[in-house]
Amino acid sequence: MTEYGTVDAVPETEELLEALGFTEYEAKCFVAATRVGTGTAKEVSEVADVPRARVYDCMDSLAERGLVDVQEANPKKYRAVRPETAVATLHRAFETRFDRLNELLPELHATARESEDDDVWVIEGGADVAERMVALIDDADESVVVAIGAEGLLSEELVAALVAATERGVSVTVGSPGEPIRDRVMAALPDATVQETWTWWKSFPIRPGAVSSVLLVDGRALLVSSDDPGSLPGREGHRAVWTDGANTPLVGLLRPLLERAVRGEAQTTGEPSPV
Repeated sequence: MTEYGTVDAVPETEELLEALGFTEYEAKCFVAATRVGTGTAKEVSEVADVPRARVYDCMDSLAERGLVDVQEANPKKYRAVRPETAVATLHRAFETRFDRLNELLPELHATARESEDDDVWVIEGGADVAERMVALIDDADESVVVAIGAEGLLSEELVAALVAATERGVSVTVGSPGEPIRDRVMAALPDATVQETWTWWKSFPIRPGAVSSVLLVDGRALLVSSDDPGSLPGREGHRAVWTDGANTPLVGLLRPLLERAVRGEAQTTGEPSPV
């Protein structure tokens, strides 16, 4: 600690403020004002390492945002609002912008091309694949059927999306060859149907390059991922193809196979089915 607070927190705080739209100097001045408490432009300049001539403009801009109070003394004095007030003020500002963006984006959506949304898309990276699965599940109205063969794809966000789907009345069926995966799903989703399925896998953990997940939402949106054997050691990587068009041939081909495999209709013996 110094007389102006914890120095270690300064770089990350400035970086976060810049990500929220502050200029570099605004971020430095606000951090400095927060550390100083109440001070003159000279004091803020010394702590922020910003030219004093730029401090005045920055502090005026911060005052307009409701983040700094100004005392008309000679010289002027500045005081940053309390940290919790600053965070709440920024949160409200961005919440308002997100609400407005939510109103505007649908107006820009290319509705004339809705009938053409039968293309197949490709994504790479375990995190990106998991995020796309979450997005597809978030759009589910009737049913989610998913087979998961890799523990890394069952992220907290994916589990939360499945829970939210069940809470809004969506039928959720999950199949996996992995007992840890099934146990997690059953603990989080007591109302979901959980099956052991070997249709897509010969073993668990799955072999390199094998299918790692198959997701079908409302019988129309489909995602199929595979393990990426080229991933760095110790890091689980995946590649996926997905579509949200019910008329895509891939959906028609895999829909009945997936539904039978996950729901156990195809499993008539105790032997694993070939991938």
